[in-house]
Amino acid sequence: MSTTTVHVSATDIRLVGSYEPLGDVLYLSSPSDDKSACAQETPEGHAVRLDAEGRITHVTAINARWLLDRDGELVATLRDGRRLKVGHRELAELLHPST
Repeated sequence: MSTTTVHVSATDIRLVGSYEPLGDVLYLSSPSDDKSACAQETPEGHAVRLDAEGRITHVTAINARWLLDRDGELVATLRDGRRLKVGHRELAELLHPST
């Protein structure tokens, strides 16, 4: 499983990722992700889970590769207005593994 660092504002968080090419779904989670916690849907159609302090602990990105190819980045806008942006470079190894 590949690891990518996702930049949110001035804070770096470490998320472990997996990618499902058949559905074009990207899953990114921190080690502290509480899978029983509620997720919020973003206007972009992704799901984001936050911890009690408001830090992102999980992202499920729908149409991940398609959006990266089209826009060069994935964007998830949180209810509080913060925007998570992940670029093609951060996810290249995960989406295009070496054979």
